[in-house]
Amino acid sequence: MAIAITLKEYFEHENIHYDTIKHRRALTTLDSSRTAHLPAGNVAKAVVLESVTGDYLMASLPANSRVSLTDVNNLMGKYYYLVNEHKLQDLFPDCAKGAIPAMGTAYNMSMIVDNSLLTADSIYIESGDHRNFLKLSNSEYNDLVEEMSHGDIRGKNMGAPRIWERTNVNWRI
Repeated sequence: MAIAITLKEYFEHENIHYDTIKHRRALTTLDSSRTAHLPAGNVAKAVVLESVTGDYLMASLPANSRVSLTDVNNLMGKYYYLVNEHKLQDLFPDCAKGAIPAMGTAYNMSMIVDNSLLTADSIYIESGDHRNFLKLSNSEYNDLVEEMSHGDIRGKNMGAPRIWERTNVNWRI
């Protein structure tokens, strides 16, 4: 599978052009960005959250960052927590486990987008498998997410040397 059927149909409906970037199989979005030799700051990962009232929210942020639940909760005015793996399979049935595309609207899910993704030249998202990214131009990505909530929702860097944290520089991987 190169692209999840739901995501492909959504992009066709929205008339979005994308390129497929193949990479070696990897289990995390950060590892996938490394195998594809892409800057982790331009690779959007999906973190699915659920509110205490049962509403789902997809947080989209750079692959090398953890989500700050405190910031998400403050921005959204609700208390959210991480969704467990079993629910993810139900919510994204056409995706491989752990390869959720960072485009919640395709799955009728509200989104919050980290501000840093809005300024990147190109954005790469998981295709729904562990072997392909979809490359979107800045303008196409921003057209898709312009109506969504956004803010600084990044926590600490992950998988990064200490110098990243000391200098606050997003080094290219």
